[in-house]
Order: sequence, then C-alpha cells, then structure tokens
Amino acid sequence: MQITAGSKNPYRILFPKTSPDGRSMLSVGDVVGQFEDQWEMALMDYNGSLDNAVEVVTLRLFDPAPTREHYKELLAWPLFTHEKTRFGSRQEFLDYLLSCRNEHFTFPGISVRLPESPLIYLPLRRSAV
Repeated sequence: MQITAGSKNPYRILFPKTSPDGRSMLSVGDVVGQFEDQWEMALMDYNGSLDNAVEVVTLRLFDPAPTREHYKELLAWPLFTHEKTRFGSRQEFLDYLLSCRNEHFTFPGISVRLPESPLIYLPLRRSAV
C-alpha cells in the first residue's frame, strides 16, 4: 500500500502474506510501525505524517524480483525498530518476502479512498504463466 504524506517520497506499507483463505490483515500498529521504520531507514527521504496523509492510497501486489536481484546488498541493512518485532534477522525478513506467491497472480493496482469500513476487497487473477 502506498501512502502519500508530505512532499517527498511516498511511504510503502507491506501487508502480511495471505492466509489459506486468501485474506491479509494489517493492524494500525503495523501501519504506524512500518511508517516509522521508513523514517528510521532514510530520514531525509520522507516527510509528512499519518495525520496529514492523503486519504487515497494506492494498492499493488508486492514484486519480489528486486529483492531477489539485490538480496546480498539488502542483507547489509539492519532490521529497523518495527521489523525487529516480527523478524529475528534481515535474512529471515528477506526470505519471508521472497516466499510470497505474488508472481502467480495479476493485479494492475488500484487507488482507493480509505473506506469507513476497515476492509478492502481486492480480486486477484492467476497469471497465465
């Protein structure tokens, strides 16, 4: 999920992998934690806050290809504060990202106004590959 806040780079928030029934849940704490991790990661690249974020978010499937391509370089990064609550090492985090099956699905992405309801439904299609 891409959130625009401030005038610099948008924030990228990752949903956890889906459950066997195809659902993924993201808590407010996870959104805040990932938002804060991006500040920690590259303080000069971001500004703005969740309080002044635009109400329209963009949702896309995570593409694991860049993570796969730059795996060794990404291992050099530390885990950030929120990531440490979910993963024991950078390798564990990267392997989690690479274990997703997003390459088996197609979804062109969509920009939506955050609904009153906390649920957003996104129909995906299996790729022809």
